[in-house]
Amino acid sequence: MRTFKHITLIVLAALLWTAFIGYGFINGFLLKPITSKKTSEAFIEATKEKIKEEFVGNVAMTLLENGKVSEEFFYSVDQPVDKNTVFPVASISKWVTSFGILKLVAQGRLDLDKPVDIYLTRWHLPESEFDNKKVTIRKLLSHSSGLIDDLGYEGFTVNETVQTLEESLTKAADAPYSNGVAKVGYEPGTGYMYSGAAYTLLQLVIEEVTGKTFQEYMTEAVFEPLEMNNSTFVRSEKPQLQFAKIYKDDGTTRQFNTFTALAAASLNTSTSDLSKFLLANVSRNSVLSEELITKMSTPETFINKIGVYGLGPHLYSQNDENSVIIGHDGSGNNAINTAARIDLKSKSGIIILETGNHNLASSIADEWIFWKAGIGDYVVMQRNKPYVLTLLVIGYVSILLPSIFIIRKKNKKRSIHIKK
Repeated sequence: MRTFKHITLIVLAALLWTAFIGYGFINGFLLKPITSKKTSEAFIEATKEKIKEEFVGNVAMTLLENGKVSEEFFYSVDQPVDKNTVFPVASISKWVTSFGILKLVAQGRLDLDKPVDIYLTRWHLPESEFDNKKVTIRKLLSHSSGLIDDLGYEGFTVNETVQTLEESLTKAADAPYSNGVAKVGYEPGTGYMYSGAAYTLLQLVIEEVTGKTFQEYMTEAVFEPLEMNNSTFVRSEKPQLQFAKIYKDDGTTRQFNTFTALAAASLNTSTSDLSKFLLANVSRNSVLSEELITKMSTPETFINKIGVYGLGPHLYSQNDENSVIIGHDGSGNNAINTAARIDLKSKSGIIILETGNHNLASSIADEWIFWKAGIGDYVVMQRNKPYVLTLLVIGYVSILLPSIFIIRKKNKKRSIHIKK
């Protein structure tokens, strides 16, 4: 009977230890950051080790602290890159586009909550079972418009015909992983669903309202005021820029693609320019007021009650009260991956632009969030798995060995007592 009680206590202790480890793993307090040191230099050194583990063609990285550039790192297997080297940044385009849209809102030329259709003449949303009048600028910016295109644009190679904006909205030809149709497929405003077509539609809105091309407007409204001189949505208009080589994951290179969906996927920029853009989110600038920046970074769409999107940027703080981390990632086109984050409270941020690896930039940015704010996600959890499993085993051994010793000792005493 006593042995049974001892075994029961051992099992209970093991279960409690397992529960503690699991809780600590999920909630992050047992996870270790990529480096225990709190300097930008230490973070860069830790990421260098990560870069050594897998292929990447080129990387440009900038860290911001207290509203200033604190550290930079550049790497390439061939052609050198620096802070002015221009990379295609894919969906970071959306965040930059939101600045242009919100400037029109500030000028009273757009209303966040009026039907987007009132601004359109060249193209209109196709009829569906849902009310297209509920599709607004606010919902398009926050991926809650009801559009179900799930578009990730690939762009067009030099041998392909580039679609017009209207043709792309009707059915995007450079959408290999979705049907590419901009159509309302669920009740607008009832949930989050990422939509590339939402930003292509916003691109059309800008052209309709301003009477300018999207490139012209964004240059005048955003790039020039922020002195982003190494940025363009149309590469052919700034051929003098220092463009990075685009590496694929097998180490070969390819040419730049051309996009119809400029607002959603076509921005080309450098870490130097993106630093200016990120700092515009935390300092006085001539594009958007502090009030509009706050509105832009306020949650508009949620997943499980966690705010995931504002009016343009993704939200990364997961309802954490000590930070307001916003930003965006970009990926695709074998193999571009980019990431930008800024904490509006601490004015710290990170920018990683790379080609040749599908997720290196995003994973480093996720590591930065945990290192800086203690907010862990899948990437951090995966890296910590061996460490946490080691803790689990050590706990089991620490419970089991003393328990076996105590049980054997008590059994030995009982045996001696019976013999007597």
